[in-house]
Amino acid sequence: MYKFQSNNPKSKKSIDGFLASGPRNPKFKPANKRQLERNLPSFGNQRRLEELDNFNKADGFRGRSLPQINQQGRYSALNQSREKQKFHDYKPSIIKPKKDRKLKIFARVAMVAMAILIIFSGFMVGKAWWSAHRVFRGGGTALAFDKNIDPHMLNGEGDGRVNILLMGKGGATEAAGGDLTDSLLIMSIDPINTSVTMLSVPRDLWVSPSGLWPMKINAVYTSAKGQMLNKNPKNQDAAELAGINKLNGVVEQYLGVHMHYWAMIDFSAFEEAVNTLGGINVYLPEAYSDYTMLVGNRYLNLPAGWQHLDGGMALAYARSRHGAARGDFDRGSHQQTVLVGIKDKIMSSGTYSNPIKVSQLLGTFGNRVRTSLSIDDMMRVYGIAKQLNSGNIKHADLAQEGQAVVKTGAVGDQSVVLPIAGVNDFTKVKAFVRTKLKDGFIIKENPRIVVLNGTDTVGLAQKRADELKGYGYNVVQVGDATVKNIQSTTFIDLTRGTKKYTKRYIEQRLGTTAVDSVDGLDLSQYKTTADFIIIIGPQG
Repeated sequence: MYKFQSNNPKSKKSIDGFLASGPRNPKFKPANKRQLERNLPSFGNQRRLEELDNFNKADGFRGRSLPQINQQGRYSALNQSREKQKFHDYKPSIIKPKKDRKLKIFARVAMVAMAILIIFSGFMVGKAWWSAHRVFRGGGTALAFDKNIDPHMLNGEGDGRVNILLMGKGGATEAAGGDLTDSLLIMSIDPINTSVTMLSVPRDLWVSPSGLWPMKINAVYTSAKGQMLNKNPKNQDAAELAGINKLNGVVEQYLGVHMHYWAMIDFSAFEEAVNTLGGINVYLPEAYSDYTMLVGNRYLNLPAGWQHLDGGMALAYARSRHGAARGDFDRGSHQQTVLVGIKDKIMSSGTYSNPIKVSQLLGTFGNRVRTSLSIDDMMRVYGIAKQLNSGNIKHADLAQEGQAVVKTGAVGDQSVVLPIAGVNDFTKVKAFVRTKLKDGFIIKENPRIVVLNGTDTVGLAQKRADELKGYGYNVVQVGDATVKNIQSTTFIDLTRGTKKYTKRYIEQRLGTTAVDSVDGLDLSQYKTTADFIIIIGPQG
């Protein structure tokens, strides 16, 4: 600011009209205004100096003004266009406003947070993946997951469903009987028509497994497991699998339905899983109490209506039978109610889209849950469950009112459940199960079938008709054929192959191939009332 003198020391002239002429001392560099006053006595008083210091005063020249920078780092409008043009190359160092610094700090923090989130998400996904592969080990198969499967791949009625045997045991926390499967339930899924039927199996059902001895069905798993451990005490995993496979086979043998998958869970894992979900909501049509069930310092005592159950209460209700009129049969109904509550909670809370919840659930399961479902199979089940509502979830048990096929009884000093038809006579039990678990393809096609007797043997047509009804077929007429002397049972397809799954099933059941007509049989009377005609031959 004070460098207003000429840079030429030889100049004898004043450049501002009042500075004394003479050579300049090049070494003199005034440090401040006071030093300048001492070296310029001719300036007079302080006021004169201040006037000199203001270059905008009319002192014979006008000092040039530098561009002014506002807080946004832009040139001020005070500068004239001539000045801007003259100093267009001027690039002052700009102190950035605090707002810009805050934005930069925020961006850095956001980047760090994003990196942490990515690492955390990767950890959770990796942990969930590892845990999932420990639980969902695979091994089962079900053709019905493919709704458009080639009919020739179907092995028979039942392939249009996905049946899962759910087994619950006490586990290591139980003082006694930890390996007894006191909870047995078949969850049968119909992917073709998007519905589910839950069928409870009484834990006291009396069975005689091959290779073992007569016992209650809840002891099959632990007996087969113990038998394997006696042969190889160190292979706990193989022993557990042997127990599960044996129980799975017994259910198939005595109930007459193929189990495509199975799942085993212990009670403590079940309780923790419900707590991880935040509890479940269930609807009770009437109040329920069981003072033999103690949860913490509370007894199981639930009023009618909607109830929110934590893990402990949900487990107690699922296990309770002493407060129920039908005892063990009602316990099966409790388990079905709890499973629906779990399904509803999972669907409403979006558990499968929450990696933390999934990781927590799988961590809870750990080694206390095993299933032959693969991860892909489980996601298929989840996709079906998302479409389910209370209207397409059906409940059944073998002692269902008005349709009971079992009853309580005794074998020696043991209280057991037996078929109504008699010990070891499970014919009606199997027929009941088939009617409750109708094949999904048969339900969808709903074929109308006429069964005609082509022989002189009375009752052959009715016998075959009853068998077909047991598998869910819609038999609309039973009678005698107008043609006789049929050499073998004949199967006529009036649909021209449009009901391809029913055609495949009946061809397999009868051991024959469908035809379009039979000589001597007038089909015109059936074309509007039937889809298929079966004419029974000598072999039935």
